[in-house]
Amino acid sequence: MSERSVSVVIPCHDGMPDVLDAVRSALTQSRPPDEVVLVDDASTDGSAEHVEAAFPGRVRLVRGRFGSAAAARNAGWRSAQGEWIAFLDADDLWMPDKLEVAERTLSSAPSAIWFFSDGAFRTLDGTTHDSWFGLYADLIEPYCGSPVAQLLEVNFVLTSSTLVRRTALEAERGFDESLSHAEDVDLWIRLSRRGEATASRRALVRYQHREGGLTRLTELRLVGGATLFGRLARDPSLAPGLRRQARRRASLYRYKLGFHALREGRTAEARARFAAAWQFPERVVPILLGLAASFLPPAVFQRLRGQRAAKAAATPMMALQRVRLESSHVPPEAAGQATR
Repeated sequence: MSERSVSVVIPCHDGMPDVLDAVRSALTQSRPPDEVVLVDDASTDGSAEHVEAAFPGRVRLVRGRFGSAAAARNAGWRSAQGEWIAFLDADDLWMPDKLEVAERTLSSAPSAIWFFSDGAFRTLDGTTHDSWFGLYADLIEPYCGSPVAQLLEVNFVLTSSTLVRRTALEAERGFDESLSHAEDVDLWIRLSRRGEATASRRALVRYQHREGGLTRLTELRLVGGATLFGRLARDPSLAPGLRRQARRRASLYRYKLGFHALREGRTAEARARFAAAWQFPERVVPILLGLAASFLPPAVFQRLRGQRAAKAAATPMMALQRVRLESSHVPPEAAGQATR
């Protein structure tokens, strides 16, 4: 990657005041970016104007009404000039040497077409944790591989930690704008099917859990996951074992959608979701319990939600997986090349 240009793309919708800190963290890198592109998605809080005033002549603005983070990011990288695209969300922060570490890591893995790293994260209650990988992934350095199987288990990649070769984004046509959620892990999987990634265990970004745990947003996230993994489960270019993994993930999302519908009192929808989650013989008992719960009177169901036995029955379906990432020289085509 040495001596190649890097563009930073920051999508923003009503990002004040966090966007100022995000832009500053990009501009003050020990390895400065070649350009910073702020994509203002119809902000009403003056985000673009505040950024222009704070950093005159140092940030290029792309304005429009994009409607989603996926569309805004795509508009940003398509207008950018760099050979490498670094994504940074408007309410996240980079550590001062993020680009320097990424460049050094990519230089040691010339076959890699993208990079990601660990990150610290702050929860909604303000608590900061040191490691995102600590929850989801064991990364063995130096790492260079195609983590398709691992991404089918859990999304351990923070968008704001990534650097992607522009030609790879062009080949994959960027983020899938038809997905309201899960568009990030969708792109990481497609990039991994196309080529190799490299990574750092260093926490190079601080990710912030967003306000937005509202019922509707939770449901949209689950629908996005079910859509993505259902699509992958039907993809004939994906290896059979990986399709089975995708089916398990799709089943998990449908199961969660079933319980979400139950909590909302939509029992007919809950039964349909549980039926769609059916996987014989792997997940018979939890799904049968969910179906049985859908026939209970609402008051009885609400009482059972807090019972230890009910939680134990749901745990095999709800528990997150932890993955191991270590270098592999298996060519990406062994996992099935992307066909888009």
